[in-house]
Amino acid sequence: MSIEWISILIVVGMVLLMALGLPLAWSIGAVAVAFVLYLFDPSVMMMLVSRVFDMSMNYTLMSVPLFVLMAGLLQRAGIADQLFRAVNVWAGGVRGGIAIGTIIANAIMASMVGIIGAEIVTFGLIALPEMLNKKYDYKLALGSIAAGGGLATLIPPSVVFIVYGMTAGVSVGELFLAGVGPGLLLAGMFISYVIFHCWRHPEAAPLVAEELRDMSVKEKLATLKELILPLCIAGGVLGSIYAGLATPSEAAGVGVMLALISAVVNRKFSFGMVRDSLYETLRISCMLSWLFFGAQTIIGAYTLAGGTTFVTNALKAMDLGPWGTVILMNFIWAFLGCFLDWIGILFLTVPIFLPIILDFGFDPVWFGVVYCMNMHLAYLTPPFAPSAFYLKSITPPEVTMTQIYKATMPYLWWTVVANIVTVGWPGLSLWLPKLLIRH
Repeated sequence: MSIEWISILIVVGMVLLMALGLPLAWSIGAVAVAFVLYLFDPSVMMMLVSRVFDMSMNYTLMSVPLFVLMAGLLQRAGIADQLFRAVNVWAGGVRGGIAIGTIIANAIMASMVGIIGAEIVTFGLIALPEMLNKKYDYKLALGSIAAGGGLATLIPPSVVFIVYGMTAGVSVGELFLAGVGPGLLLAGMFISYVIFHCWRHPEAAPLVAEELRDMSVKEKLATLKELILPLCIAGGVLGSIYAGLATPSEAAGVGVMLALISAVVNRKFSFGMVRDSLYETLRISCMLSWLFFGAQTIIGAYTLAGGTTFVTNALKAMDLGPWGTVILMNFIWAFLGCFLDWIGILFLTVPIFLPIILDFGFDPVWFGVVYCMNMHLAYLTPPFAPSAFYLKSITPPEVTMTQIYKATMPYLWWTVVANIVTVGWPGLSLWLPKLLIRH
């Protein structure tokens, strides 16, 4: 069977199994196993098992469950409530301030946990009732939470960066630094959109209570003590990495310890909250492990069948030039993001795309940031749109998926603009790694 037909049948098989309701990991893994048994000797399966085993033993991967555990502990330790209260005091006095404060709080929270689902659910429970009680337009309220939570894709310590770095053989510390500029750019664009939208449509965000608007600077400064714990946690995790004191896995362990300390300080610590966080970590880690298995198996089978060489030659045969090829890769990611999880997209495309990028002389760290920007886009793009499904899980029953999709559309287009800037201006991503690590 030709590699062209193999490529078509693999895609059709995966789509068909997912349409029948089979989870993504099992759909990918089942197709991979079926093609290996059809095309090769059964003993080849041992090679794929070895590939998955070697991947699972990667030391960097240990940071993923630790960051998930850290997110669960912080969610129950009251840190998000502290963040929201402190930021809301400063931003809440302006029109649309609660939505602005939600985006800022998400950005700060992202610098601690790097787990998108945890952020969206947490701030959905905290900020959404507040905005709806203040008669905010539902689009503004829902969109600011879904898009703000997605900032964890880019702002370190992003789990997406960790897995990309492990796959591409790139320094995770450099990736963390590279994500700061584009992440803050995206947050700034979201905040600018909220300000502009509220200026055009004042009824979308009524002003908050007069006592909040009339608070003195001294009173507002007193609320900054609420930021001490969150900033200490973010500084402990990221500072230990950037100072060269800890690897990402060790820094994740530091984060878990600081999360436990914050729970004790906030008088939220209990064995029940630790137990619930551990159960949640086990559930999410098992889901990620199956996705790793499925993605590693399919890319191994496709590589053995000559698929990597086929795709590489096909991209080069288009003769689009370096930048044309990068743009095409972005379109491929945007399309796949409508249907697949970021892990599946990463393992399916990065091993194929990266050698081409390196041949063209592009920086793999910058390419990782471009990938993560596309995954933020994927989190908002229907019909898959994980951010919308996370948000739907905690919204009132009268809020429909269609309403959430509509609410995220403006932020989706701003993400497209941010991605164009990130692609066209590599220096935005690379200046900080060059400043702090490479020189």
